[in-house]
Amino acid sequence: MSDPGPFQVRDATAGEYPEVARLTIAAYQEYAADLGDEHWGSYRDDLANVARRAQRGAVVVAETSERLVGAVSYYPPVRERTGEESAWVWWPPRYGYVRALAVHPDFRHMGVGRGLTLACIERAREAGGDGLALNTVAIMKAAQRMYEGLGFRRVPGPEEDPATDDGWGLLSYQLDFASAAPDLVVSRPT
Repeated sequence: MSDPGPFQVRDATAGEYPEVARLTIAAYQEYAADLGDEHWGSYRDDLANVARRAQRGAVVVAETSERLVGAVSYYPPVRERTGEESAWVWWPPRYGYVRALAVHPDFRHMGVGRGLTLACIERAREAGGDGLALNTVAIMKAAQRMYEGLGFRRVPGPEEDPATDDGWGLLSYQLDFASAAPDLVVSRPT
């Protein structure tokens, strides 16, 4: 694939959720065989449920002049958690959270994932957050390199098992804004 040229980062519209679901499934499809039919089916259904993620946060997309090329779910920092949030939120209070970062396979290694992550960092900072948290899995090495290159550090997570033999051990990462590199440039790509 040739260079997609500049891409814009913005919130998805509800009408784009089906396209975001297709893009996200395409991005994660390479892991289907590793997960097996049963686990892939439930994971695929979860990834496709963009509307549910949008209820608790924002669905942020990257687009070229022709199409959507990436997406991520962003949950803003909160000062206090409600009872319902406590049931599904593991990351520290006052931290934003990133979930389901997806870049269409035809647009990988072009800065789309980095641009979406930087946009989430910027949003969390603008919201007065203390940092940004996320999870990935051991098998997703490119994602780990990108996050670590942006200053995210591994931290113990609630279900983390890096010793898993199948590469699907959950890994938790956080970027603490107080200790982040001062030269980390955070701006939305144009």
